[in-house]
Amino acid sequence: MNETAHPKMREYQRHIGGDSPIYQERKYAAAFSMDLSKTADPYVMRIETFISDSPMSYLSLIGIYDEDLHVRRRIKAACEASGYAWPEGRTTANFMHPTWPKRPSMCAAAVAASILAAAGAIQAVERPPYTVILGGVNADGTVPPFDGDVDLTALIGHAREQGIQRVILPAADLVRAGRPDGVEIIGVESLRDLKR
Repeated sequence: MNETAHPKMREYQRHIGGDSPIYQERKYAAAFSMDLSKTADPYVMRIETFISDSPMSYLSLIGIYDEDLHVRRRIKAACEASGYAWPEGRTTANFMHPTWPKRPSMCAAAVAASILAAAGAIQAVERPPYTVILGGVNADGTVPPFDGDVDLTALIGHAREQGIQRVILPAADLVRAGRPDGVEIIGVESLRDLKR
C-alpha cells in the first residue's frame, strides 16, 4: 500500500486490496468517475468490475438505471468498435454509491475502462496516480463532449480535494477544463486512447 497517498485514496486502496489473488488474476478492476449528488454537489464514485466464468456473455450494471439495456449495449459496442475483445463470461460492474445519481454521459467511459482493465486489455486505472475518468461513449467508441451545463471547474476542484491526481475527459473539453494546479488533465477522443 502506498502510505504517501492522500488519506481518502488510502481508504480506497484498503478496500481494493491490491495484492489479493482476485486482482492479480486480472478478473477484477476498478475505476473512478464523478457526478453530482441529489444536492448538486460533486462526488467521486467507484466502479468495481468483476469478470466470472459463465456459459453466456452478459454485462450487468448494478447501481445505475438501465432498464432498456441501452447503456450496456452502447458500452459493449464502443469497446468492440475500438478494437478490444469483449470478455467472455459474466461481467458485473458495481457502482458505489449505489443510490446516488449517475448519468451515463458522465461515467460510461469509466465503466468501459474498468471492464477493459479487468479483462487485461488496458493497464489498471485505480492505482496511483489516482485517476478519474469523465465522459460517455458512443457506439463507435468515441467519447463525446459534455453538455454545456457540466461545471468542469467544480468537478476537477472536488477531485483534487479527494486526492485525485489525474482527470481523463473528452478531448473536446480540454479548453474548458483549463490547467488546474495539482491535477493532470488528459483528453481522449475514443476508448482507443485508453491504451496510452
